[in-house]
Amino acid sequence: MERQAELVAMLEKGEADLHAACQLFDSLETVDLESLLGTWRGKEFLTGHPLDGVLKKLNWYGKAFHDTENVDPLLFEVKRGKVIAVDPVPFMRKQKLTKAVGGEARMRMVEYRGKVSAAMIYDHLPILDHFRKVAEGKLLGMMDLKGEQQPFFFLLEKVQDEKLS
Repeated sequence: MERQAELVAMLEKGEADLHAACQLFDSLETVDLESLLGTWRGKEFLTGHPLDGVLKKLNWYGKAFHDTENVDPLLFEVKRGKVIAVDPVPFMRKQKLTKAVGGEARMRMVEYRGKVSAAMIYDHLPILDHFRKVAEGKLLGMMDLKGEQQPFFFLLEKVQDEKLS
């Protein structure tokens, strides 16, 4: 019971050391592809990763899962609350944000850290985002970037009737 209270506190704070964040991720339930469909509002889960703070500074909005073959992995809020899908390749290369021309990722069930759960696979980058269920409509994501020693964590909360530009 005490451990569960610690996990809840970590989620509410949105911050933990890497070891605790990995333990939290591993303790959560898996999710299926259908439960990902829709638009999700994102929030960083700070662990000391070099990307911590970067998405927030750029007004990261979240992700949109249209179907298994079409996912917008990076949504950003721009002028006057307008939300656009951004091409992840220039973004990861630290170039100017460029509007995406359609889904830049897809979804699959993937075994990771001992469990089969929904994952998002970027089309043109060696990145998989793995998802675990925190609660109904809330997920913890773990970004696995090939060549990186440390994963990047984030939280997603499902948005109802959200319109993208």
